[in-house]
Amino acid sequence: MKTGLAIFLIFTFCLMQTEDYAQNFRISSKNKKAVKYYKAAENAFRQRDYRQAEEDLAKAIRKDKNMIEAWLLLGDVHTELGGKEKAISDFQEAVSIDSAFFPRAYFFIANLSFESGNYATSANYFRRYLAFKDEESLTRAIARQRLSNAVFAENAVSHPVCKPPVNLDGEINTEAEEYINFVDATISSLTFTRKAKKQVSEQGQIYYSENFYRSLNKSGAWQTPEPVVTAWAEGLDMGGMTLSIDGRKMFFTGCNWPGGFGSCDLYVSVRRGRTWQVPVNLGRNVNTSGWDSQPAVSSDGKRLFFASKRKGGHGGSDIWMSVKLPDGKWSPPVNLGDSINTPGNEMSPFLHADGKTLYFSSTGNNSLGKADLFISRKDETGRWSKAQNLGYPINSRFDEINIFISLDGLTAWISSNREGGLGGFDIYRFELPAAIRPGKVLFVKGIVKDKETEKKLAAEVDLTNLLSGTLSDSTVSDAQTGEFLMVLHPGTNYAFNISKTGYLLYSENFNLNSTVVTQSVEKEFLLERLKPGKRMVLNNIFFDFDRATLKAASFSELNKVVQLLNANPGISIQINGYTDNIGTDKYNFDLSLRRAKAVYDYLVVQGISFNRLSYKGFGASRPVADNQTEKGRSQNRRTEIVIR
Repeated sequence: MKTGLAIFLIFTFCLMQTEDYAQNFRISSKNKKAVKYYKAAENAFRQRDYRQAEEDLAKAIRKDKNMIEAWLLLGDVHTELGGKEKAISDFQEAVSIDSAFFPRAYFFIANLSFESGNYATSANYFRRYLAFKDEESLTRAIARQRLSNAVFAENAVSHPVCKPPVNLDGEINTEAEEYINFVDATISSLTFTRKAKKQVSEQGQIYYSENFYRSLNKSGAWQTPEPVVTAWAEGLDMGGMTLSIDGRKMFFTGCNWPGGFGSCDLYVSVRRGRTWQVPVNLGRNVNTSGWDSQPAVSSDGKRLFFASKRKGGHGGSDIWMSVKLPDGKWSPPVNLGDSINTPGNEMSPFLHADGKTLYFSSTGNNSLGKADLFISRKDETGRWSKAQNLGYPINSRFDEINIFISLDGLTAWISSNREGGLGGFDIYRFELPAAIRPGKVLFVKGIVKDKETEKKLAAEVDLTNLLSGTLSDSTVSDAQTGEFLMVLHPGTNYAFNISKTGYLLYSENFNLNSTVVTQSVEKEFLLERLKPGKRMVLNNIFFDFDRATLKAASFSELNKVVQLLNANPGISIQINGYTDNIGTDKYNFDLSLRRAKAVYDYLVVQGISFNRLSYKGFGASRPVADNQTEKGRSQNRRTEIVIR
């Protein structure tokens, strides 16, 4: 049973008892007028006329200030009216009159004190309640759990982990509710959901609309947000949105949509240029007949995390993960297990681009309020660590329901309804403490263009892990904008290639296994058309020192050359080998020739006709950089392809 539900049942049980005091117990007061007002208050309470009940109880207490039943019922009334401090005072009056008359009053004082952020008082009253050994076992079990929670919260407040989060007032937050969705890699744009009152029915029922907005960052200030234009969403209920790392896929929740599988389903829309295409339901493997919501996607687009109330979970909503299959569909999801999921509600997963640090909201772990934010890290075996509370003041006695963390892992944004906001949930920003930061990642972000015309191109962009020989990521730059973005993980040596029919292969090496690449890469990538005389350097061809034997790390890029030749059967190439100036001219000429021959041999073995291939060695005679530094010498040791 969820803790929140259990507490609700306890409150309900108490209210039922207070309503029946006159029937089951001898009223403590001898004052007839006090009893009369008390019974009138009971009747008003049953009718949910709490103001009238409050008035009648005040009269009863004026007639008999020691009427314990009146103080208890007044505590219930003030609880219903949202007056926590008044309710606490009422229950304290009751236990001061007779500490054993209704022991559960101590539980209520403890619970209300916790909700008010008075954790030490809460812990004290939970202990006093637990001193009554005859109380109902379920209530005692919850009291023990809540006592642990209060002790945790008191300690957390005494040891703040960072400066208080700052409200994004001004252009972002309003009297409506705002929820953070996405911040791009360069922190130049912020996407969020705004939930505003749409209309009120004649019966007084309030209807809300949720819309997505995007704000640009200019000189450190967020500008007036503009709606994320989705014409197809007119009149539809949608929310719980996130974007892929490159901002070109939108994953979101659609509720009660035509053709959906349940109350709320997950959908994806692809952006082409500046236009979001009609979304596609993620399918029956992901969506159930129930509630599926709040998606998050890994930086490589291969793993989907989301919250769901489906069968097989640990309680309310759990966090599940689905893997993208080779056919583009999503696998049946797996539950992330009890290191993350609890009998409470786990919501709003966020997987950082490091691929192994998960943040989420939970009501089922030790917390400072109702919903707090937590972190879990995946180890090398694929297991998730026990969830850890992010601490105070990131979490508060109010609700923190989701989080987004910048690609560099330094800055975080959360959605919270804490005191001091502009209305409901607001978005807050803070610097993430080192102990709860994700792993470091970099990125390569670019625009692919035709070098001559500067036309933006849709080209295939591949990132290959040279240590494992596997494709780490692959994408196609946007046909209208030429944009793409990929994540680079430290400790890895990457071959980076851009290819497009009719163009030379673009080759670059990003070595994060050393100090060669220490910061993210942002630039334009200019592709040259295939023409006789055009040259391209293959930056991911590797040989053992002083040898002409190709390393296995060279094969991925050489296979790109094979693809280029197969796609353009009318061209021939010359393979040129070059060295640095270490050694004699004769030795370097011979080494460069043998290395060019090794590339030639590989291409022939891969089925390229020798009639289309030739090779030459130039030794150190044509340097492209100085030979005074290792960096310069490494640039001079190169393999080049010339179109014939």
